[in-house]
Amino acid sequence: MIIIYKLFIAEVKKQLSIRGWKYADLSKATGYTVGTIEAFMCGARESERMANCIAQVLGIER
Repeated sequence: MIIIYKLFIAEVKKQLSIRGWKYADLSKATGYTVGTIEAFMCGARESERMANCIAQVLGIER
C-alpha cells in the first residue's frame, strides 16, 4: 500500500507542477486545509477518501 501512495503522490506532484499549482490551490479545489494536504503529501496521513478527491480534482487515475 505504501508504494501505491508514493506513486500516487508523485503523480499529484507532477500534475501540480504542470498546472503551476501550490498546495493552497489544491486545498481550495478539494476543500481540505493546506495542513491536511501537506500531511497527505509527505505521507504522514493516508486517506482513501482524500486520495480519491484529489484524483478527481486533477483528473488522474487513483
